[in-house]
Amino acid sequence: MKVKESQNLTYTKIPFGYLASLETAEPDKCILESFSRQDDKLELKFKNGAHAFIDARNPQGGLEIDRLEERVKDFIGKSYEEILNINL
Repeated sequence: MKVKESQNLTYTKIPFGYLASLETAEPDKCILESFSRQDDKLELKFKNGAHAFIDARNPQGGLEIDRLEERVKDFIGKSYEEILNINL
């Protein structure tokens, strides 16, 4: 099962910028620069300044976030679209 197919996770459909009037960017144009964990949420930061979040909806989602956190470090330099297609 992929991130975008999970019933236990929610995710930002289109990454957005924080300061630049919340402009959005296409997922395939957002290249992962770094990420951080906040409880049962991953914040993804991209080279173009956009951000996205992947959140757990329930306890099972928390376990999926754990697995995703371990795998996402291998996706630095990859697009958000590729991250959403990670097999959990």
